[in-house]
Amino acid sequence: MGAIVKLKHGAHRKNGAKKQTRIALTYILLIAFAIVALMPLYYLIITAMKDLSEASTQATMFPQSFALFENIRFVITHPDYKVVRMFLNTMFIFLMKTTGTVITCSMAAYAFAMYKFPFKNVIFFILLSTMMIPGEILGIPIYEFMVNTGLKEVAYIPLWIASWFATDVFMIFLFRQFFQTIPKPLIEAARMDGYGELGIFFKIVLPLNTPVVVTVILLYFVGTYNDLYGPALYISDSSNWVMANSISIFENLFQSGSSSYLVPWNYVSVASLIALMPVVLIFSFMQKKFLQSVAGVGIKG
Repeated sequence: MGAIVKLKHGAHRKNGAKKQTRIALTYILLIAFAIVALMPLYYLIITAMKDLSEASTQATMFPQSFALFENIRFVITHPDYKVVRMFLNTMFIFLMKTTGTVITCSMAAYAFAMYKFPFKNVIFFILLSTMMIPGEILGIPIYEFMVNTGLKEVAYIPLWIASWFATDVFMIFLFRQFFQTIPKPLIEAARMDGYGELGIFFKIVLPLNTPVVVTVILLYFVGTYNDLYGPALYISDSSNWVMANSISIFENLFQSGSSSYLVPWNYVSVASLIALMPVVLIFSFMQKKFLQSVAGVGIKG
């Protein structure tokens, strides 16, 4: 009997040791991946600390000079770097895009999730298939339309007007996935209580799906910040520049017209860090809701 107990105890210790080894290896792999993922950010920070000579000619992992405060002062005081104005311009585009997407895409998704109509699944499949079409294909006809109608540089219309016509198919799909988890009896009960379809949608459906709305806000905030193509194509007046243009100011600081010119990476890095801070802050505050939305996408297909 004692031998059996010792064997069980030994097996238990052996299994416990294997489990601890697996946990340790998992943490080692996660730490290694985290280090690799953080390397670009680390290099961005140390480049912002270098002076112009070191940042432009040497790729060192540890700064040999420390000119962070001088670089920040140069960037902030540059006459073309009107960061508050550019940030407000970016926020205007972001608000228009996000508001239009939340209203129109959620309404389209609500129809696909709650209503029955002929060829619903076929229409939804065709809609999803349009995600395979590169957006750049439509760039030329849209640009010609904006130029010919005189809307090219009017209130950033080319950058946000499409969002008010439910053109973001991925967001329609995302909203639909969440709306399908709402119990149908809840909707029927609201109708019996006298709620109209708009009342049900805005007072019941959307409030119950806050995580997906937060996801749209996060994705569009980051997307608006990272959009270099749109502002470069439609914005020519420096007073209308957005945060995406703020980095190009310093990339082209010493451009002389030739194909090879000096790029002041220390100033570019400082401008990138300044542009990055709002994204980090908004993600930090909304991270929990964002993770809830990611987990909820696969609840119901």
